[in-house]
Amino acid sequence: GRLTSHGSTRCRAAGAGRAPPRMAGPLCASALQATVAKDGSSASDGGKTMAASKADQEVSERRKTFVIYVLFLIAYLSVQFGHGSNIGVAVSLKGNSKAMNLALGSWVMVGVCLGLPITPWACRTFGVYPVSKVCVIIDFIVILMMLWPDISLHQIYFVRFLVGFFEAPFLPYLQEWLAKFGKHTWNVWNTVLHAMVPLGENIGYIVAQELVASECRWQWAFAGQAAALAVSAGLVYLIGGQRYLDLACDKTQTFVDNAPAGTAAATPGGDSNSGGDASPENDDLGDAEVEYPVTERWLVYWATNASLAAQLGFLSGSKYVIRDYAQKLGFSLHVTIFTFSAIALIGPALGGSIAMSGSVIRPDQWSQHRRTLAFLACTSSVAACTAVLLPYIPEVLFWPTLFISFVAAGGVYPAAQGIINIALTASRVIEASVYQVQCNNILFAMPMPYVIGKTMDTFSMETSFRLVTFLQVLAAVGFIFAAVSATFTEERSAWHRLVHRRVESDAQASDIELSGRGNQDPERQRFLDY
Repeated sequence: GRLTSHGSTRCRAAGAGRAPPRMAGPLCASALQATVAKDGSSASDGGKTMAASKADQEVSERRKTFVIYVLFLIAYLSVQFGHGSNIGVAVSLKGNSKAMNLALGSWVMVGVCLGLPITPWACRTFGVYPVSKVCVIIDFIVILMMLWPDISLHQIYFVRFLVGFFEAPFLPYLQEWLAKFGKHTWNVWNTVLHAMVPLGENIGYIVAQELVASECRWQWAFAGQAAALAVSAGLVYLIGGQRYLDLACDKTQTFVDNAPAGTAAATPGGDSNSGGDASPENDDLGDAEVEYPVTERWLVYWATNASLAAQLGFLSGSKYVIRDYAQKLGFSLHVTIFTFSAIALIGPALGGSIAMSGSVIRPDQWSQHRRTLAFLACTSSVAACTAVLLPYIPEVLFWPTLFISFVAAGGVYPAAQGIINIALTASRVIEASVYQVQCNNILFAMPMPYVIGKTMDTFSMETSFRLVTFLQVLAAVGFIFAAVSATFTEERSAWHRLVHRRVESDAQASDIELSGRGNQDPERQRFLDY
């Protein structure tokens, strides 16, 4: 029971504050244990409080991010509504040649093609967020110029050119925003974002033609677009602020790549020996982040990029030819407009939802890119087979066959967009998006409306329609090539290992020959060289 100096020190350290009484050794130990237990309980409660506070903050941030995302969808929908209204006006105007009228669709793409090369430089110099903010304001002002009462066709050309030029940074910015704030829900959010393209275009396509058919001013369509864009963009700025809109902060990503031959690669998408082609059912990828390759995969990127451009050429080119072609088959104007708009809206949405459900493919996971490319090759081939049958089937089967083709084609777009977004690594997301839009515009979107109109004026409507269906065949061939190129450039593939082993064996043989020649007698070497 004697209190030692060591025990006294421990007791005072525990907070006794005064000399302990005699026989207080056991009491001091009990007090110390009680104090430690109390402190531990307090620390545990504080940790739980901090964890709960952090969880509440994360829920609040996710809710706010979702609200901003919905407003982005409305703004992007209004942009696509303007493009659809432009096509509806182009196919409805009278008094000019088809080439002159359909060229309305070409001039907006000319503006996009000139604006996209400047986008990466402007974003690096001034920042992605400031550039996008200024372009939204200018684009709103330019859209209002469409409301000029007696605007001429050539003035519309100029206005649509400015619209395309200042809308160029929109999609690259949205892709970068999704990669940062929607990395855990990228699959669904990216699918819904790109679903705004057919939805907005078809609504604008219907509204513009109905306004012309009812002898109303078609400018009202662009007035509605300007109002929707102003309200949604203003709310995004007020709610999000610089914290949720400025993309200058670093973001965490997951990187995967194919391991060299003979080594194991740990990939989130599957086993290292499966070639990155594991089934989603065997891995919990529901909340996985976006996966990028370590190095750029240029061949797969450009093959997929060009194929998607042809695919989009088929989907958008149909809008320019379907009105006259269906009326020639005997369908009325209103039946043609509403039936085709429903097919162009429901078909791609259905196909895209199947593709992005996560049960078949994961386009945001580079470890499964070969499966995604195989899916693209199959679905685009189905769309091509049904598209080439359209000029030869009975009229009663025309709309059902077109619907099947659009469903298959709709599954291509989000899957190919996923490959394009990640194939050039995380550091080049904006460049990948810029190159993708630029490739589509230069190859098809910019020249196609004028070429279709010129074909109608020079040849016939049937020739123009067959030309559009041939674009789907080109898309199928391109995706097959992309799948084959991904297989042969895979570091784990037998072809890749065979080529590299041949190169290594040739290099070793050359080294042995050089070393053998160096060990020979100098006189003999000179004789052999002679």
